[in-house]
Amino acid sequence: MTHTAPSYRRWLFAVAALLVASTFAMMALGGLVTSHDAGMAVPGGFTTAGTLSLITPVNDWWHEFDTRLEHAHRLMGYAVGFAAILFLIGVMRPSAGQRGWVKALAVVVLLFVIAQGVLGAYRVNHNSFLLAGIHGVTGQIYLGLTVIAAAAVGKRWIGHAGKRGPMLMRLLTVALVGLLLLQLTLGSAVRHSHSALAIPDWPLHYGQLMPPADDAALAQAIAAYPQDKLPERFGYQSEGGTYQAWQVHLHFTHRVMGYAVFAAGLGLAGLMLVTYGGGGGGLSAVIVPTVLLAGLMFTQVMLGIATVASGEDANFATLHQTCGAALLATAVWLAVRVRLTPAGAAA
Repeated sequence: MTHTAPSYRRWLFAVAALLVASTFAMMALGGLVTSHDAGMAVPGGFTTAGTLSLITPVNDWWHEFDTRLEHAHRLMGYAVGFAAILFLIGVMRPSAGQRGWVKALAVVVLLFVIAQGVLGAYRVNHNSFLLAGIHGVTGQIYLGLTVIAAAAVGKRWIGHAGKRGPMLMRLLTVALVGLLLLQLTLGSAVRHSHSALAIPDWPLHYGQLMPPADDAALAQAIAAYPQDKLPERFGYQSEGGTYQAWQVHLHFTHRVMGYAVFAAGLGLAGLMLVTYGGGGGGLSAVIVPTVLLAGLMFTQVMLGIATVASGEDANFATLHQTCGAALLATAVWLAVRVRLTPAGAAA
């Protein structure tokens, strides 16, 4: 049996790009829902005002801001699902001539978004902050999968000659994706445990180099902290109206990890320019995701600082979460490009 090599299909790549864009929009809306504590604005998992959310009349959900946010997030989830279905149909068409692993990936992409929708509904039905945090992290993973899916049907991968990028660079880009996923998981835990202001100042921690280590030390630090400088949302939804030591530890870990990811991202960007630049070849294939990665790293750190400095302003908190999603997508994109792009004369 002979197998026809796949050829680039512009329409299929357009569908994949639509899948990535709609997933990113869904993530941004989900961030707004969390920032405005609107996750329970629509109490039914799959229904809005007693009607299936997909077909609920506008008048039944447009009347309140929180309801608009949550319902719009659900509608965007349906849009992602429809895009995943279109992508699967396109990949499975005989004329597309796609490879077996790409077809398997398309199936995984569709099943994943269905599972994500069920998880979101279950989170609402049980009003679970734990499930809300998991839902946010799995959404980030799904975004990364859609980027791989789009790259797989793109012109560069289909026309790939079989040569690969340097092993070290491939390992480092994948490691960065892993670090970002860990940091995004910590960030989700901070958001959904209402620990964003557990340390209300920056760059110090209650005016100290190291944060309070236990509940007694935390209580003393809060009492000694200038009360007029405590943000309005300080202690929001925390037990007893204040924070516990574990929330401070979680927040501090997220900060320290952020510094590490920032250094790793910029270091990798510099190494990319050294490896692929200087006339060695291949720079044109990696320059855009490399520069974008470095720019997003700076932006993400600034947004994290702004979130704390503003007292967890909903806009800054949402931008911080959304920029994190963009960072992960860019890191996955760069990892794909490095895999397909040799350096030096081989380029």
